[in-house]
Amino acid sequence: MVSLLAVGLTLGLFCSLFCSFGTMYSFGSWMPAVKEDLGVGVAETAAVTGLFQAGFFLGSIPARFLLHHCTHRVAYLLGGLLAAAVFFAVSFAESTWVLYFLFLAGSGMQCAFMAAVTLIPRHFSASDTVTATAWGALGSSLGTMVWASLSAILLPEMGWRASFPTLAAMFLAIHAVGALGLQSPIQEAAGPPVVKAPYMALLTNRNFVYFAAASGFAYYGYLLPLNIQGLDAAQKGISSVHVSIAYMSFGVSAIVGRLLVSVVGRWIHPLRFLTASFVGVTASSAILAAAQNFETCVSGNVLLGIVSGPFVTLLVPSLRELVPPSLLPDALALVLLPQAASGAAPILAVWIAERSGSYLLGSLVGLAALGAGIVLMAVVCWRHVASASSFNCDEVGRCAEASSSDKGSTSTMDSDNVRDGLEV
Repeated sequence: MVSLLAVGLTLGLFCSLFCSFGTMYSFGSWMPAVKEDLGVGVAETAAVTGLFQAGFFLGSIPARFLLHHCTHRVAYLLGGLLAAAVFFAVSFAESTWVLYFLFLAGSGMQCAFMAAVTLIPRHFSASDTVTATAWGALGSSLGTMVWASLSAILLPEMGWRASFPTLAAMFLAIHAVGALGLQSPIQEAAGPPVVKAPYMALLTNRNFVYFAAASGFAYYGYLLPLNIQGLDAAQKGISSVHVSIAYMSFGVSAIVGRLLVSVVGRWIHPLRFLTASFVGVTASSAILAAAQNFETCVSGNVLLGIVSGPFVTLLVPSLRELVPPSLLPDALALVLLPQAASGAAPILAVWIAERSGSYLLGSLVGLAALGAGIVLMAVVCWRHVASASSFNCDEVGRCAEASSSDKGSTSTMDSDNVRDGLEV
């Protein structure tokens, strides 16, 4: 039976991802209009997208600080309010420099995301966490469809300046709804961390460090085609309406991907499932890099939407395999930091395109980053199995050896894994 708590927490995550990743995935559809209105170069326009995206990931540490000093619901609302205020303010911009303040909007959305996503594993079991995050991640898919559709409808009628205040009002209303279902962490999971220096303890664990690096590389390659798709399509003669349709096709197929994870993810180890997703995203990104027409562009977006399901859905369940529940918020804050490098992806791709005349070379850099992420995730999976899973720590701070779920037996951690453990 579905509880009211599960519905509330899932709704909170859904609303935050609807606004954050939904906007991030489709933000490129607004950029041609911004470029034309302000009369700026492609590089300056790409920097707007990159800074908005970087603000989201770099906002993880301030968001964690905020969660230490106020409730999850208050942090959620403050994040939504900041994002809405910035989107409203930049609609009056006369230059791209003002639009760079969208960095703060991304940070606000990160506060809401952190407040919602860190509650789920502290209330539910591992399998239920996968299900709840998968349903919540549908918000990113539906958000992509909605924001891309709005860009196709509002831009011809109102332009981007009049559209951004509309987006701001919607952000505020959606975050207000999402905040209703948030609850405080359960009593045994609440309170200060049991580890004296949580960040240092996490950074001395090799499995966690490899996982964070893999996520950073993978997100660089994953978000790149979504960031530059509008500019790349315009260069290839694909209309803005067709670009919006391509983004919407990603959103529709991403729903299928998230639903697939909610079912299959209960039976496949999250680390292995995530590694397989990296491979699928690499293939679909290669299709988008080579796309020369509308049909191929849509095909690449459909495939990308399906195979990218685990990217957002399995991030927290994968971390749960590597760190104890009390350290999940700190671990998530650190994992999101390397992903901020994805903000440089559109800027670098445009810089290369201005010199080579094509976005292909920039896309190849993204594919190389995805390849590095696959290798690192394979190492994490191998070490995780070899050490009979990663460490488990109870809430009073004692580290225990974890049993291997694949072999059904218990083995002692090797000396390398002991060095990677937490010092409490």
